[in-house]
Amino acid sequence: MGAHTVSTPILITTIGLLILLNSVFVCVEMALVSVPRARLKRYEKEKLPGARTAIGLQKDIDVFFATVQIGVTFIATLSSAIGGASAVDMFTPLLEKIGISPDSALGHIMAVLLVSVAIAYVSVVVGELAPKSLARRYPGKISLLLAKPFSIIANIFRPIVWFLTKSTRAFLRLFGFKADQKSASFTPEELRMMASELVESRQMTADIYDMLVRVTRLSQIRVEDIMIPRHKIVAIKAESKNDPLLRERLIKAFRKYHYTYYPVVDRRGENVLGVVNIKDLLFYDDTGKVSLLLRLPNFTARGRPLDKVLAEMQRLDEQLSVVVDEHGIIDGIVTMEDVLEELTGEARSGMAALTGDVKSASSDRILTVDGLITLHELQEQHRIILPHSHYYSTLAGFVLDKLGKIPSPGDYVDYENLRFEILSMDRNRIKELRIVPSASLENDAIKS
Repeated sequence: MGAHTVSTPILITTIGLLILLNSVFVCVEMALVSVPRARLKRYEKEKLPGARTAIGLQKDIDVFFATVQIGVTFIATLSSAIGGASAVDMFTPLLEKIGISPDSALGHIMAVLLVSVAIAYVSVVVGELAPKSLARRYPGKISLLLAKPFSIIANIFRPIVWFLTKSTRAFLRLFGFKADQKSASFTPEELRMMASELVESRQMTADIYDMLVRVTRLSQIRVEDIMIPRHKIVAIKAESKNDPLLRERLIKAFRKYHYTYYPVVDRRGENVLGVVNIKDLLFYDDTGKVSLLLRLPNFTARGRPLDKVLAEMQRLDEQLSVVVDEHGIIDGIVTMEDVLEELTGEARSGMAALTGDVKSASSDRILTVDGLITLHELQEQHRIILPHSHYYSTLAGFVLDKLGKIPSPGDYVDYENLRFEILSMDRNRIKELRIVPSASLENDAIKS
């Protein structure tokens, strides 16, 4: 009995050390999975010790997981074996106090059960939950601290890791999975969800989150959704590039509209002769030199996503692009300011002139809007979502597509819980519409 009493603290200490070692494996696994690669690269630029090793472990993730699994499995098996072998010795005093013989079958079962429960409890709390919680809170610091020691362990187990990795990849191939396939990157929706969590934890401001959402949705917006339509373009008509009245017309337009860039078109308005920056014009007094200031216009096709348009304008250092349809006919213009407003959100307050006298930004009230409000603006400003099409990008286009004819004032289209009623026409163009929710229509019917 004396020998058993002396060995019990050693056995308990050994099992405790094994559980602590298991917690190290769990901690480094959770930390390296949680820490963003960009943060580790920043650490590497700052020359923090362990950063490069941590990046290497993340890149070879299969080997990393195999090493963790070897360590965790080996430690768990060893702890169970030691605990099971010494269960009777550790709990002999307790069994004798409750009147159970340690050498009986019941004594063996009770001892093994008590050891299993004790080891499982300590393993879950100390070996799993605590290190995972710690790693989630400080993934960067823990990754830097444990990356090098873990790398040494990985090198020791490399032959076993190699065998396990090959076996895993062979098993995946049996089910048609590509073993060398890279893990999928974050989708825009996942990125927005992660950012919303940062806002909730007050690690990101709501303004930054709103801008991030706009950036991730930039590829879903088409150029015609934000362009200035053709009939609203402030263009300068000229007989030719050398029109002697060109300077006078440009200054007159600037005094009225205060824009910086003006497209110069021919008399029919079909061909763009060039684009003038009014600031360049102010440096020249000689009317004959105005033609030298005409910049070659940059054209972009209708239907292009806004992120590609932005990249092209940045690459060419252009502030204005002319949007053309599939026939090469001018459809409108888009400026760098228009694109940037989609990122910053300033377009919401700057669209009043296009959307008419709108008193409410809620789809549960009656709205009066300009027919040329785009479907994108309708969704952004009023949360009204309508189906998109390559054949139209405005509310007027949507209504025309549904009616299938040139309408008259009073005609309407019902879609889901909304009615789009035409208020006025400008020749064949729908000038103004009223959006009425179904609830308002039902109330009016009841009253009548």
